[in-house]
Amino acid sequence: MQVVRLDRERILDAVERIVSAEGLATLTMRRIGTELGVDPTAVYRHFRSKKALLDALAERLFLTKPELDPKQPWQDRLRALEWHALGRYRAHPDLGMLLAQQDDNIAGLIQIRELILALLDEAGLDVEQAAMMSHLLENQVVGCGLFFAISDYKRDPGTDDAAAMRRAYAMASEREAPHVVAAAPYLFPETDRMFDRATDLLIEAIERQAAQNRTQERQP
Repeated sequence: MQVVRLDRERILDAVERIVSAEGLATLTMRRIGTELGVDPTAVYRHFRSKKALLDALAERLFLTKPELDPKQPWQDRLRALEWHALGRYRAHPDLGMLLAQQDDNIAGLIQIRELILALLDEAGLDVEQAAMMSHLLENQVVGCGLFFAISDYKRDPGTDDAAAMRRAYAMASEREAPHVVAAAPYLFPETDRMFDRATDLLIEAIERQAAQNRTQERQP
C-alpha cells in the first residue's frame, strides 16, 4: 500500500477543494481523510480540531496578495487590492462567514492592512485619516463578500432575474412609491458595476481629503 505523506499544506489543499466543490457543511475529518486517502486520525497530528484547521485555511487565504505594479498610480493599486479581496469571497462563497469572523490580528490581515495604509499614506492622508479609510475599504469588501456568501448569489447579474425585479418595482403604486417607480429601470445593476462605483466613491473621498490636507499645509 502506498504511504501518503501528510503535511499542513497538503491537508489545507484538500480542505479547500472539498469546501469549494461541496460546501462547508460536508467538511468532516472523515471526509478529509477520504479525500487524502488516509486514516482521519492522521489529520489530528497536524491540526488539533476542525476549527484550528479552518482558522489555518482562512489565514492562508488572507495571505494571498495581488501583484501590484509600483509604477501604477495609487488609485489603480488600491482598486486591485479591493478586487483581489472580494475575489476571496467569490471563489469560496461558503467560507465567507469564516473569513469575516477571523480575528484582525492574524498575520495575513496585518499584512493586507499594511499595504492599504501605505497606499493611503502615498495618497496624502494623515495617519488617523488613513486608519479610518482602511476600515471603510475593508467594510465594503466584507459587506459585499458576505452578500455572496449568505445569499448564495450565483446568478449572472443582468439576466432575467434582475430584469424581473426591475419589472416588479416598476409595477409598484406611483402614488405610494413614486421614486421607486421612476428609478425601476436603473435598479439592480450588475454587481461588478456596483462594486466598481462604490470603490470609485471611496477613492474620490480619499482624493478630496488629500487635496484638503495639501491646502492646509500651504497655508501660513
